[in-house]
Amino acid sequence: MKPVAVIYKKPLTQGEFQGDVETVLKRLKGQFLRRLRVTLQQSAFSRAAKMTLSKAMRVEVKKSSIVLTVNHPAWRPLVEGQRRGPMVWLKKSRTPIPIVTETGKVIFRAATAKSFKDGKWVHPGRKPTDIVEKARREAREWAKKKLPDLLRQEIARTLQGK
Repeated sequence: MKPVAVIYKKPLTQGEFQGDVETVLKRLKGQFLRRLRVTLQQSAFSRAAKMTLSKAMRVEVKKSSIVLTVNHPAWRPLVEGQRRGPMVWLKKSRTPIPIVTETGKVIFRAATAKSFKDGKWVHPGRKPTDIVEKARREAREWAKKKLPDLLRQEIARTLQGK
């Protein structure tokens, strides 16, 4: 799997954060994943699609970064967008294709050579979404505000224990 996003690439021991890097990254990982799922839940996808995409996400803590990987074919068109064009992959369908209308009714249509020639079965295209960027920005803002206090508390707890 190719990483979709890296939330933090610079070493955390210099600059913004001081303290235990692993603790910082674990807390940031939780916030990033939580904010990404909330953003995904606010999208116009069906409930099943949201659950599927949510389960396909994996966030890993690396040495000094947090890496998001998603193992689902619908993720890239969601984030990067999709161009308008004929849906040629439907020619391979051996069964009628279910279509959900705006009223919620399910109808079935066949993708034939004639229907493609008539200009039907054209994907309308999709603009890219910024759900990863939005979640990344929100998680970084949370980290900038909350983590210094949490690290101070953790250091105080550690010093009291010794």
